[in-house]
Amino acid sequence: MIDWKSAGSEKYRARLCLAALMATIFLFFSNACTVKREPIQPGVIPRFAGPDPNAEEYGKYLYNKLRKDYELESDIQKTDKLNEVFDKLTKAAEVDHLSWNLYLLEGPEIIDVRAVHGNYIFVWSGTLDAVANDNELAGLLAYELSHTITHHTDPVEFTLASEAFFGVAEIATTMGLMIASQGMVVISGQGWMRWAYVEASDLDPLDREYSEETEQEAAGVAFLIVSRARYSPQSLVDFWKRAARDESSDGKFDRLSRSLSPAERAAMLENVFSSPVLQNLEDFGVQASMVKPQSPAALFRPSLSKDDQTDAKKASNQ
Repeated sequence: MIDWKSAGSEKYRARLCLAALMATIFLFFSNACTVKREPIQPGVIPRFAGPDPNAEEYGKYLYNKLRKDYELESDIQKTDKLNEVFDKLTKAAEVDHLSWNLYLLEGPEIIDVRAVHGNYIFVWSGTLDAVANDNELAGLLAYELSHTITHHTDPVEFTLASEAFFGVAEIATTMGLMIASQGMVVISGQGWMRWAYVEASDLDPLDREYSEETEQEAAGVAFLIVSRARYSPQSLVDFWKRAARDESSDGKFDRLSRSLSPAERAAMLENVFSSPVLQNLEDFGVQASMVKPQSPAALFRPSLSKDDQTDAKKASNQ
């Protein structure tokens, strides 16, 4: 029989409590689960009614949080180009009637596009330097737009069983730590284990990583949006292939590529884009091969008025 008052028993009891704590944490991470969405039907751009007010408020909070570290891009020409391409995409997706919060943040060393709650999309200026043409820019924007309209960016929603488990796990973990530390460590407050799960599972809005199925779903919707907007879906594949070949990149594409390497992302896109459902675009009245990628120099080339075009033609004929 164990003498719980002896010094050896005190250590044994501490180890037992720690073991119970680790078991609780393991069961927590292996059993906590979120509410699963219904998958999107392949070959369809889903209808999107827009975010709820709470999501918009949280999106605004994230925007204000980012503004503490990043200024808005001051180059109006780049901002106008970004808005021009994005407007074509929202029209193609039939969500142009909704309010969208698209921001170009200064960060020439950062290549990233992030869609979060509340129809907020953040683009870092390094992205515009990394793309070769409008088609590649459209592909990156459409991909994040697809995550939004397929509800991939929605706030994490837990099942009732998980919510109950969170409560039990919080109590068990708090008691285990308190006993093991003989009252030296006490965790107070509620909801901290739910927060820990979101962080550990990469479900934080600004760092969210998506499952393989979710990535493929977004890729399929992006293909349709880009095609309907008369951009080239193949250009998105070309972007990632070029990123994979760039030996001097030093990981600069990792943030944008998330859990997939550039080569893996290019392969995933090629696989999704080659599916029979997406190749049959008759319902959209668009063939991807109709669209030719623009040259890099054309990306920020200002459009010409009719009079300027006439003068240009006269000059070329002389």
